[in-house]
Amino acid sequence: MRGPALPFENIIVAHLNAWNSPSGSAREQAIAEVYSPDVFVGEPADALTGHEGVEAAIAALQAQLPETVITRTGPTQTSQDLVTYAWTLGPANGPALASGRDVLIIHNEKVSSLYVIIDE
Repeated sequence: MRGPALPFENIIVAHLNAWNSPSGSAREQAIAEVYSPDVFVGEPADALTGHEGVEAAIAALQAQLPETVITRTGPTQTSQDLVTYAWTLGPANGPALASGRDVLIIHNEKVSSLYVIIDE
């Protein structure tokens, strides 16, 4: 049986920080630390792989919706190596423009798969 979800909590915080970070060396370092080299990113309209895929997904989101941040909402749920939580996306001090859920698969303390589900 797995112990407390604290290690997962640290990974979730680092994951969200990477997605909210501007482009540059700090984000590149965060991606290298949080995601496995062959990470899979499954979005509703795209499937990407590797650190380059994570960077491309973050860059595309920030280009489409600049000045927005992803904020975790609700509880984090875990089952073995699967972690999921709800989120909203919007201006830092404004209403949510979108909401959804991330599903992370974690192996060896790194995200090996990320599935992004967007609420309709």
